[in-house]
Amino acid sequence: MRIIIKLIFVIVLMVSCKDTSNSKGIESVMDEVVGKNEDINEKYDALLQELGTKTPLTEAELLEAFPKQLGGLSGDSSTQPRVTTDNSVVGSFGEHTIRIRMEILDAAGQNAMGAVLPLKMLHLNKVTSEMNNTIRYSKKERNGIMTFGTDRDEDTKADFHSELRFLYNDRFYVTLEGKNMNVEALWDTFDLNALKDFKN
Repeated sequence: MRIIIKLIFVIVLMVSCKDTSNSKGIESVMDEVVGKNEDINEKYDALLQELGTKTPLTEAELLEAFPKQLGGLSGDSSTQPRVTTDNSVVGSFGEHTIRIRMEILDAAGQNAMGAVLPLKMLHLNKVTSEMNNTIRYSKKERNGIMTFGTDRDEDTKADFHSELRFLYNDRFYVTLEGKNMNVEALWDTFDLNALKDFKN
C-alpha cells in the first residue's frame, strides 16, 4: 500500500510539473520504480475497457457464491460473510492460530478501475522489499494466474503475515490474507475450486 501511495505522489508531481527537463527526470524515476512495459499497459487497458461493459453481481449473488469452506478451514463461526459498499464480499476461515481472510471485489462496471489499476501497479512494480527486508513482495504465476504476494515478519506486528492478490476469471479481484503462514502456505491452503460459483 505504501508503494502505491508513493507512486500516486510521483504521478501527481509529473502532472503538475511544467518544466520539460524536470518532467523527464520524474518520468525516469517512475520508470525505475514501476518499469516501462507496453505489453502490461495494453493488457490492463483492454481489461479495464472490457470489464467496464459488464454488470456487477447483486449482493445476494455475491453472498451465494462465497465459499463455506476454504482449504479444509470452515467459515469463521463468529462472523458471517458480508457485502461492503464497494460490491466486495468479505469473510474469514479458520480460528485463532491459522486464519484466512478473503475479500472478493466484482470488478464489473464502475468497479473496474478499483481492481484493474492496483493490479497493474503491482504488476509493474519492481520493488521487492521494504523496511530492511521485513516486508517482501513477490510476483508469481500460479495455476495460470498472475499472483502478487506480500510476506511480513512477526516484528511488523501485522494482524496477517501474508497476503495474495490476483484476478480470478478476468473479473473478480481476490485478496487473501493469512495469519501464521507465508505466501506459499497461503496459496497451498487456498483452493481455486472455492471460487467456482463466481461466474461472469
